[in-house]
Amino acid sequence: MKALSKAVAIASLVSAGALTTQAAQAEVSFNAALVTDYVFRGFSYSDNGPALQGGVDFAHESGLYVGTWLSNVDDGTDTDVEYDVYVGYGMEANGLEIDLGYTTYNFIDAGADTAEVYANVTKGAITASIYHDIDAYKTTHLGLAHSSELPNDLALDLSAGYLLDNDDIYGDDVIDLGATVSKTIDRFDVGVTVTYVDYEFTDDDVLFYLSASTEF
Repeated sequence: MKALSKAVAIASLVSAGALTTQAAQAEVSFNAALVTDYVFRGFSYSDNGPALQGGVDFAHESGLYVGTWLSNVDDGTDTDVEYDVYVGYGMEANGLEIDLGYTTYNFIDAGADTAEVYANVTKGAITASIYHDIDAYKTTHLGLAHSSELPNDLALDLSAGYLLDNDDIYGDDVIDLGATVSKTIDRFDVGVTVTYVDYEFTDDDVLFYLSASTEF
């Protein structure tokens, strides 16, 4: 489950800087991605298979934005499709980029819908985040992400997350780590991602996937 684009899990985080840029243009934008595995916070939601994902966003010059995102899923429930709807506000204050929002995660025919409120704070290349489930699961996910440039026009994105299992849904708190190396080729961003999740009840604690995404 993801706020803006699970193809970049998540990553999985969209920085407030990107949101501020979109807001200044007050435009509608579209995104599409193909991934070899739909991974979010260290877990596969496509049974280690490929997923086609996409969404649409509208950002107003005031900083307000709304959007939706969808993906095929295979997570052991009765649904084949997930769609997310979100609304938020991006702003700058004291040299910080701040993003506040609300997301609903919807699974057709599965009865597992839920919602989170979130806050992202970005300073330079570092983003700190908190996502709190206010509906079904009552979990709190704390995140830290860092973006940097590598030689040959490559980019490196690192992320670390800590899920507080407030309502004993998972049976324990969960740690997730991720690293993505990506490159922009023409209009496409192509990437290689490896993730790790510290959770005793999963068979796949290390996951590896490829992604290709674009915005228009």
